Amino acid sequence: MTLPKPSTDRSAPDGYRLIIPPGWVRLPLRRGTEQALEDLVFSRLKQLPPEVSQDDGMKYRLTVRRTVTRQITEAQGAGGLDLYLPLTTRYGVALAASFVVSEHVVEESILPALEAFLAGPVPTRGRARTSTQELAGTRAVRREHVHPADPDHDVHVVTRRVEYALPVPNDERRMLSIVFSTPGDGDVSSAFTHAVTELFDATVTTFRWTRDGKDVLPGTPPSAQEHPHDD
Repeated sequence: MTLPKPSTDRSAPDGYRLIIPPGWVRLPLRRGTEQALEDLVFSRLKQLPPEVSQDDGMKYRLTVRRTVTRQITEAQGAGGLDLYLPLTTRYGVALAASFVVSEHVVEESILPALEAFLAGPVPTRGRARTSTQELAGTRAVRREHVHPADPDHDVHVVTRRVEYALPVPNDERRMLSIVFSTPGDGDVSSAFTHAVTELFDATVTTFRWTRDGKDVLPGTPPSAQEHPHDD
């Protein structure tokens, strides 16, 4: 997935890739969104999940369309690059999770933005848990919290959210965030909900930076990455 504002520094990545679980799809948010929606989501609504009766089919299709359209609008408004959704029933729940990869660009160093991410308040039930870890050679911040319902924004259920933030290597002005949300089975503290969250965390471990369509390692000169066995 290409970043829309690649750095002129040839050691900086111009994209990323993720290996997503079976049954999930990626919807691009900057271009090609409508076509992807039709091909990957709406065209599949002709076949109802086993748990949805024919009598409830129309209501189900309208609910999915409204939900996905709202998610896309919100993600685009927040600088989203890609929205990821599950389109098959998993653990008995359809469309029970999503995550968005977004780009954040600032005029100066991105470090203050990362500090603001750490220090900024979040609407939460209980305490937000924050930690750091390495993703594809980049130090990332991970924050997990329980988000209350927000009827004003058409969110009527409590969700468990996990947010990753990581600076784009060799580019002081850009940062990526990966934001996941799930209501789980209705109990955000249940084993089921934690299992869905762990699936997302496992997906994030496959994150890789790319340059010209190839994986890159931060801090390694392009020539060394393109010819790793040359002396």
